[in-house]
Amino acid sequence: MKIINFKLIFSIVLLFAVFISCEKDSTPGSIEYADGGTIKIGDPYLQIQTPVVSFQAGLADYKISTYLVNGLKAVTKVNMYGVYTDAKTSAKSNEALVTSFVVPAGNRVLLEKNLTYDDLKKGLTVNGGGLPADQKDLPVGSGWKFRFEGETSQGVIDLAGNVNVGVLSRFAGLYRVINSEYFRIGVSTAKWNGETRFIGSVNDATFSHNDYWGNFAWSGRTFHFVVNADNSITVPVIVDGIFSGTYAINCIDHKDKFTSVPCTGTNILIKDDVNGKHRIKLTYGYFTEGSGSREFYEEMEKI
Repeated sequence: MKIINFKLIFSIVLLFAVFISCEKDSTPGSIEYADGGTIKIGDPYLQIQTPVVSFQAGLADYKISTYLVNGLKAVTKVNMYGVYTDAKTSAKSNEALVTSFVVPAGNRVLLEKNLTYDDLKKGLTVNGGGLPADQKDLPVGSGWKFRFEGETSQGVIDLAGNVNVGVLSRFAGLYRVINSEYFRIGVSTAKWNGETRFIGSVNDATFSHNDYWGNFAWSGRTFHFVVNADNSITVPVIVDGIFSGTYAINCIDHKDKFTSVPCTGTNILIKDDVNGKHRIKLTYGYFTEGSGSREFYEEMEKI
C-alpha cells in the first residue's frame, strides 16, 4: 500500500503559499520577492481558482476565476473554449468560444467573469441541435469542459488547466433543517433544527444524504433516497451500510415500527419553482433486535 506523506504535501502547499505571498510586480516576465530574489517567467501559466463549478438550474450565473502569471511571452488576451457532454446520450458538442478575458497590466493578474446559461450554451450543438432553451431540461450529470488559449505578439499559445462545470439537480444543494426529532425506543432524545445538510444528486431521481444519519455525524458515508414521479420519496436506500442496529426501516416496509414520528404527510418533495426554497420531508430509522426502533424525522428547506 502506498503511504501518502501528508506532512510533505502540507509543506509543499505552505511553500507555494509563501512563494505567492512574497511576489510583487517587477519588470515584465519576471517576479521579485521580498528577500530580493528574482525569477524569470518564460511561458505564462494559469492558477485556476474555480476548477470545478456546480451548475444548478435557476441560478443567475456562474463564476469562472483564474490568475494568469504572465511571462516573457506576454499574454494580452485569454480565450476560453468549451465542449458540452450530454449525460443521457454521452454525445459531445462542437467546441465553441465561450468568453475572452482582456489581460490587464501586471505579472500576476486575476481574470474573472460571471457567465449565464445563455453564455454557456452559445454556439454549441449536440445531438443535432442546440442546448435546451430551458436550463431545467439539462440532464443531471451533463457538463462543460473549458480550456484556455493565450494571445501573444508571437501568436496563440495553449495555457494548461481546465475548468469543469457539472450539472446538478436543482433540488440538490445545501438545506437547513427546520423541523426534526429523534426517538430512541419511544423516547424523544434529540432535535437538530437549524443545522445544515448537503443533499447531492446521483441522477435525475436519486439523491444522496451525506455525512449524517439524523442528528448523528456519519462522516464520509451516505444513504440515498429516490424522488418518484408523484414527488413521493423512497428512503432510505442503503449504499454505505446501515448507521447502526440490525436493519434500516422505512414507512413502506416497516410502518408498524414507527410509533413516535409520522409516516403520513412525510417522505415527500415539496417544490418551490418560484423562490427555489424546495422542502424535503423524511422519515427513516433503524431497528435493533431485542431492543427496538430508532426513529428519525427531518424537514429541510433549501437555502
